[in-house]
Amino acid sequence: MEIAHKTIGQAITDVARKFPNNYALIHTDVGIRYNYSLLLWEAERIAKGLIRMGIQQGDRVALWSANIPEWILAQLAVTKAGAIFVPVDPGASPSDLRFILEQSESKAIIMARGVEGEEYIDMIQDVRDHVPNLEYIFVTGIRSYPEIILWTELAAMGEDSDSHSLDEREKEIRPEDPVAIMYTSGTTGMPKGVMLDHLGLINKSLASTRRQGLGPNDKLCLFFPLFHMFGNTCIALSGLLIGATIVMPCLTFNPSKVLKAIYKEKCTAVYGSPSMIIALLDHPEFKKKRFASVTKGILGGAPCPMELMKKLVQDLGVSDVTVAYGITEASSWITMTHPKDPLDLRVSTIGTPLECNEVKIVSPVTGKALPAGNQGELCVKGLLMKGYYKLPAATASAIDKEGWFHSDDLGEMDKKGYLKITGRLKDVIVRDGIEIHPAEIEEVLYGLPEVSEVQVFGIPDREKGQEVVAWMKLKKGAKLSLSDASRYARRKLEKAKVPAQFKFVTQFPMTRSGKVQKFKLSEIAKKENA
Repeated sequence: MEIAHKTIGQAITDVARKFPNNYALIHTDVGIRYNYSLLLWEAERIAKGLIRMGIQQGDRVALWSANIPEWILAQLAVTKAGAIFVPVDPGASPSDLRFILEQSESKAIIMARGVEGEEYIDMIQDVRDHVPNLEYIFVTGIRSYPEIILWTELAAMGEDSDSHSLDEREKEIRPEDPVAIMYTSGTTGMPKGVMLDHLGLINKSLASTRRQGLGPNDKLCLFFPLFHMFGNTCIALSGLLIGATIVMPCLTFNPSKVLKAIYKEKCTAVYGSPSMIIALLDHPEFKKKRFASVTKGILGGAPCPMELMKKLVQDLGVSDVTVAYGITEASSWITMTHPKDPLDLRVSTIGTPLECNEVKIVSPVTGKALPAGNQGELCVKGLLMKGYYKLPAATASAIDKEGWFHSDDLGEMDKKGYLKITGRLKDVIVRDGIEIHPAEIEEVLYGLPEVSEVQVFGIPDREKGQEVVAWMKLKKGAKLSLSDASRYARRKLEKAKVPAQFKFVTQFPMTRSGKVQKFKLSEIAKKENA
């Protein structure tokens, strides 16, 4: 793959000049539509405003809001100003917010008033005195607050400035410069700030759009949270880099609004976790004919059940949907299936490496590469993170001396280069000394036609070390007994892998990025078994 040596600002400017009248961003919930010419003008106004306010090259600027148009404008403006954007979870607690602002040493924050009301304003006012590095607070909307600058005022500052300051700043930015610090979920400890550069984000995005077969005539439906890399890079940035249209249906995930936007705007691609897509297809307002324009997209974040893939491809005509696997530390996608792959490959594997990536499977014990067909830890090389911000020891632990990032994910690669994830090193259940991989059991239980979602995890057991537990969510109106589920598992699984406990649930605890939090399931089950 030929590497594009550009900054994000340069790349977006080139696209806007090539497709000035293409719609770049449509937010159906807010009622705003930008073509590329207007998007670039707005982003440059904000960039010039930031420079005028004193934002220097390399300064960190936090972005905190739900999925509003200003988030993407701010992302582009910050990159053009040579600063580093720091996404903040819309659901962040005061302690989460303070930690990220302090750890990233953010000089400014661009934020909304809140999701429900003005809760963000209250939080930032409480936190700001404890974050001495935070000099500027910019807020969207029209209501003013003490010591907080309105977004419209920031834009006006940029409008009053000439273009010389921005032109000079952009000349100073290199593709290898850091452009983002994205924090990991922190489900097993404090979040780590992943430093990413222009080069990695641009080239991973371009490689993924080529694999998907996307072009300037596509319309990408974006309902994934923008604070997450899947939202801000894999969908938003990827689409904008090729002149496509980003359609945002809602501030937070709302299946009804998503379905209406897909139909009204004739979206061609959808993106989300299997749980999100299931929520769309199971919604009372879903109608097959209203999904007719959708032919592409990515399922990521969790294994895709065969039944879901069949419904998308065979019943709904989403023929070119792909399954992908990525990690923030790898600047987004690592592997992806091909649009014309057989269904079994799109379900049983995570595809082949993107052309900008090298992938190998190594022994977790020796670190040596394993031949095809053997299970081990997945490692990747190519356009990786620059490191964890201010955490050199953690960086050295994650990236070895040869430049390979160790994912902590267990997987296998076949002779054709297709990979599959078999579990997480930390999720492996050891019962009576036997290693059990939850994904293997989940795949079997998805064979029950009544099951919509299933999660398998381990809980402590005095005699066996760990015990296997399976929690399942049934499809609407479906009936299945726990004894029937247990009998099915005993027929389909080796005796050593059959779950000891089954339970039906109506929902699973999830991160805002759509991933089920297995550690919380384990905590709940431990309490129930106490």
